[in-house]
Amino acid sequence: MNIAGTALPEATRQAAGKGFGVRAAAYVIDVIVIWVVTIVISLFIGIIIGIVFSILGQELVFAEQGTRGIDFLIGFVTSTLYFIIFEWLYGATPGKLILSMRVLMEDGRHCTFGAACIRALLRYIDGLLFGIPAYASMKEPLLQRIGDKAAKTVVVGAKDPFIRKARAWWWFALALVIYLGMETIAASIQTISMLR
Repeated sequence: MNIAGTALPEATRQAAGKGFGVRAAAYVIDVIVIWVVTIVISLFIGIIIGIVFSILGQELVFAEQGTRGIDFLIGFVTSTLYFIIFEWLYGATPGKLILSMRVLMEDGRHCTFGAACIRALLRYIDGLLFGIPAYASMKEPLLQRIGDKAAKTVVVGAKDPFIRKARAWWWFALALVIYLGMETIAASIQTISMLR
């Protein structure tokens, strides 16, 4: 029974969710990872395009006006997909991996694609309001934020016995390859859109 007196599903009785502090720290790590990867790949793409223009003997000229609309849209899509890809394929973003956490369905199964999408989109509610909705919504024992409740997920420790079957390391490698490929395409689009 939970505090409200309603029975929890059998599987969730064993789950002990991770608290706000450690999850916020994982989010900060993830934001840093996103920024660093974006900057490094953008610099790499810029250098490659510069070399190509030099070989072709053409002048590389960038538009004076920025492409803020495109930049915002690409940033929104890539950062949202970052969380979706890693949580769906591996159950942990790099931040959660570093801090030994996993995202699971309430019954202990791997996080589904749909659940990862819901979590990623509702994360913006927490972010726009400085984490206050997440902190206010997290109640023992599952400590679910709004996105967890809507997606029916729980964040537990990486060694928690609630995990039915741990994902192999190569799922993380696959997620990383997909994410880096997506970031490369996004940086190429952004750089090309700035050319005159």
